Amino acid sequence: MAEKKKKAAAKPPANAGAAKPAGTRIKLIVILLLALLLLGGAGFAVYYFFLQPKPAEPTEGMAGAEGTGAPQTPAAQSPQPAPTPAQPAPPPTPVYHNLGSFTVNLNSAQARFLRVGLVVSTLSPLVPAALDKHKPRLRNDILSLLATQDFALLNTPEGKEALREALRQTLVRALASSGEPSDIRDVLFNDLIMQ
Repeated sequence: MAEKKKKAAAKPPANAGAAKPAGTRIKLIVILLLALLLLGGAGFAVYYFFLQPKPAEPTEGMAGAEGTGAPQTPAAQSPQPAPTPAQPAPPPTPVYHNLGSFTVNLNSAQARFLRVGLVVSTLSPLVPAALDKHKPRLRNDILSLLATQDFALLNTPEGKEALREALRQTLVRALASSGEPSDIRDVLFNDLIMQ
């Protein structure tokens, strides 16, 4: 007998479990319907205020043509807008391409080696692909140029500028001789170390 009472107490009534999900389902359906109505109203408002084509304003030429039933020409339908002064085009943004670091031995008593990290600046998006395509040849030419540098000259700002320009000209010549785009505007140092 005690077992039957325990089983009866453990089982919830059948009506209590069924009533709770049905009420929850109705609330969920009502919330979904309200959300759909709200979204539909918002969509209609956007269309009405922003996307609906504006009616053409009648002009003198159109008013006369409407009364006669004559077909209208496109020139009579809308007046020509006044020409606006041309906006200056924004300057093109430079594209930077990292060439990596280069280390060479120097023939100098003051320093034994030179390490340079180079970045190329260009306005053409085709140049970085050309630099990657011909990287072995470019690295060879850059290493040959760096090995001929003088320590005393590279210690001056003028010497560093002269090296940057020589590197730029070397890269331009190598790309141009390969038939690739060679619009290199500048060669920048990421690092320049002499020891």
